[in-house]
Amino acid sequence: ADSLPRLIEILDSYNIDVYNSYFLMVDEIDTMQADSAYRPRLEYVMDYYFKFNQKFRSAVSATLNDFSNPKMEYESKIVTRWRENPRRNIDLIYTNYVDDTAVKIITQKLSENTDAKILIAYNSLDGILNILELLKKRNVDGVNNSNCGILCSERNNDKVKEYIEDADNVISEDANLQKRIVFMTCAYFAGIDIQDRCHLITITSHLQPFTYLSTQRMEQIAGRCRNGNLSETIIYDIPQNIPKSHFRDKEKYKNSLLSRADVYAEFMNSTMRVVENNPELKELGKFIDSFVDYSAKSKVTNADYPIKIIRKSAVEKCFVPSYFNIDALVEKWHLAYSLYTDRQNLYQELLSQGHEIRQLDGYCMRREKHDSSAIIDIKARNKEYRAERVRELRPLLLNWSQGGRNEMEYQKIYKSQDKQIQNLCHEFKKLSPYIDNEILFDGLAEKYENRKELRNYVNAAVFHAMSSDNAFKADVLAKFDYHTIQNHLRERNIGSVRKMEKLSKIKDVFRIQLRKTDLSNDVIPEFFSCFFKTSRSGSVDKILGLNPLDLPAPLQYITSDVSLLDLFIFP
Repeated sequence: ADSLPRLIEILDSYNIDVYNSYFLMVDEIDTMQADSAYRPRLEYVMDYYFKFNQKFRSAVSATLNDFSNPKMEYESKIVTRWRENPRRNIDLIYTNYVDDTAVKIITQKLSENTDAKILIAYNSLDGILNILELLKKRNVDGVNNSNCGILCSERNNDKVKEYIEDADNVISEDANLQKRIVFMTCAYFAGIDIQDRCHLITITSHLQPFTYLSTQRMEQIAGRCRNGNLSETIIYDIPQNIPKSHFRDKEKYKNSLLSRADVYAEFMNSTMRVVENNPELKELGKFIDSFVDYSAKSKVTNADYPIKIIRKSAVEKCFVPSYFNIDALVEKWHLAYSLYTDRQNLYQELLSQGHEIRQLDGYCMRREKHDSSAIIDIKARNKEYRAERVRELRPLLLNWSQGGRNEMEYQKIYKSQDKQIQNLCHEFKKLSPYIDNEILFDGLAEKYENRKELRNYVNAAVFHAMSSDNAFKADVLAKFDYHTIQNHLRERNIGSVRKMEKLSKIKDVFRIQLRKTDLSNDVIPEFFSCFFKTSRSGSVDKILGLNPLDLPAPLQYITSDVSLLDLFIFP
């Protein structure tokens, strides 16, 4: 996907009529839909796809999903059907503790056959390590560090090596598993062939919503063993408090996203045209990218990261709905608000697909029987591991900042970190021109593991780094009569009622100065504590001054041409 634009550019340079001379086939289109939220360039492929002659293009999948892109409705469709549709024999287990249940099933499979291999699909490295530790703790025959393996992204290899011997030698070049028990995360749910016939165990849990799997993704997983599976077991749970959605079904949700995306894209394109025709509005143009990053997003549940619903076309250079991201959001909605809201829903959906389903009961357990010691130890080791990585990161980022801030060097540092530490890198990069770098890194290192604490630290640092004549800062200070307070001409105390009146004015500042309109009333008090150093007595707050973090004077002030939407963190 990343190489396609460059390839087409080279072919064009040889005067080749690319779009009528070559055939473009997009394989595993459903995986591209699901993964585009994490790799935005994947959808660029479709910008070029529609430029190819309609007879010279195709998208292929064994588990085709619905498309929100209306252009796909006009594509010719060829369906290859089995004479007899493959029927999977599935043991379906509902439980309240998926890891404990997985240990039972693995133990059972090991006792049935001393040679058969076991493949466990589970998109949670902590969950995988927990299962491994529980197996070892219970002295399960056939389980040791040398005969277990994990197929996961390269980023997690160092972490895996703490638990497993010979962690790199898991699958051979001829696609045979080298270990008796092999776990795999989502990096291997598609696009890999395994020649062994295995006992397949698939795990999904509401406790980690990123492990939720659609039945299409389960089908992809089941197809990894190209010669079939010895058995297939699916282990799942559902939340006790079933989430509620404002939308009746996923079609209503999809239509809402499409409507929003169309409105946002039209607004952005009209704004771009105005800016292009009026050079004096150049500053407004800088607002465009920030709007896309912070407003044109959606998320299914509060636990999810927001996903952009519009993007810039790689070919037309205008804003368009991000159809792949919308497809991914619709699937997430179905999982969170339909498939995993009742224990019978997964059974019914698999049954409707023609599979032979056997529901196994008796796997729910009392809390006192649940062993949480291993996962507690794993989380403690994770904390130590991340602390060590942060210690190693400190000189790398400090040297990068002081040595010219080379973007390629930064990307190399950034991509080698896990997601949480990447948040630290991102905030350091954007604030390092303004805040003493050593103080900044140490402050971020204390907060990065807690999203709310990190957000408040960054927002306080941003406000501190604005000059007093910055329009946004001046407006906030004026709303609180700050300069009058500093001259002791008025009482510094602010009662709860008056405070809420003034906080609503902060919301107005965001709306007017930054065009930020979607801040909830719950978030505004956080900004108050980021902007002002305060003390509290009962229901009364006293403004003591600015700079609640006691940061030193900025290295430089944030200039008016820098978008505050790029600097502030919003929930």
